[in-house]
Amino acid sequence: MLLTVVTKTADILGNPSEPEIISNNDSQLLYGEQFQVEEEHGAYVYGYSVIDGYKGFVERVQLIKNAPVANSLIHVRASHLYLDPDFKSRPTTRLSFLSRLSTTDKKENGFTQLQSGEWVFSDHLSPLKNYKIKTDLADTAQLFLNAPYLYAGRSSFGIDCSGLLQMCLIAHGLENPPRDTKDQQGTFGKTVSEDKIQRNDIVFFDGHVGIMMDNKKIINATARHLSTVIEDLSALKKAYGNIQHIARL
Repeated sequence: MLLTVVTKTADILGNPSEPEIISNNDSQLLYGEQFQVEEEHGAYVYGYSVIDGYKGFVERVQLIKNAPVANSLIHVRASHLYLDPDFKSRPTTRLSFLSRLSTTDKKENGFTQLQSGEWVFSDHLSPLKNYKIKTDLADTAQLFLNAPYLYAGRSSFGIDCSGLLQMCLIAHGLENPPRDTKDQQGTFGKTVSEDKIQRNDIVFFDGHVGIMMDNKKIINATARHLSTVIEDLSALKKAYGNIQHIARL
């Protein structure tokens, strides 16, 4: 059974018996992403994210079946859904970058109507099919600058280091990039040496990853600041140890 997320985010839990505790096996789905159900467990369903294959438990109330096929996505850091095509109408939910929507051809007052009847600002939308962001990797990462750090997060409302990289890779056209740092390292791009490091290079440490802004500054979502920040590469070396791998798309 294929279900679709209808809340701004939906947590994938490794251990639903303690939902208030984030486990090492947690992740997150965005609005409009799909979850393939394999088993039902009371208030939860067990399965995997269609985006990256991540397995776990999701609350059933955050998912619907037979959702309209998504044809658009949010290409800005965040947006809202509205009850009416008017910025003064009441928002129903917030949407993060790359949330997926099923839009209609109906437009009014600068807004586009969804199949659900809600409205979204048209300039915040791009077609989903063959979407590829026009900025470079570092600029895309800056969409999340100052976003709060959230372990297992994948949205502009809260994100972790590997979630930041994954969302950037998806935006740049890589299909189904891995979710966790240990799986991301060595699976894409060509390997470069530290003395050749430059903007857009992806730098892996033991359990951490960031994207270079130039040959010295790096953007990363880090628990050290509970935020997504730009800092010196040397600060990450001090915090996480030696660089393990550098990848260039």
